[in-house]
Amino acid sequence: VFLSGIAVAGPEVSISGVVTDDGQLVDNEGTIYDIAENEEGDEIMEMVGRKVTVKGTVVEADGTKVITISSFNIIKE
Repeated sequence: VFLSGIAVAGPEVSISGVVTDDGQLVDNEGTIYDIAENEEGDEIMEMVGRKVTVKGTVVEADGTKVITISSFNIIKE
């Protein structure tokens, strides 16, 4: 959703996926989310190759989805 050219985040969502070394989260359907830089996002970006479930808000701009993470859990395999 865009308002005056500014992206507005939607409701909080829960997404499970794998953290890549590109600072992205790839969910089980193959959707790619760039991880926004904040405290939780920085922690997640250090978990390359790990499966995680994150909660946060997603903004889509120019076909790129960016998730701002508010909390996360590591999925035990």
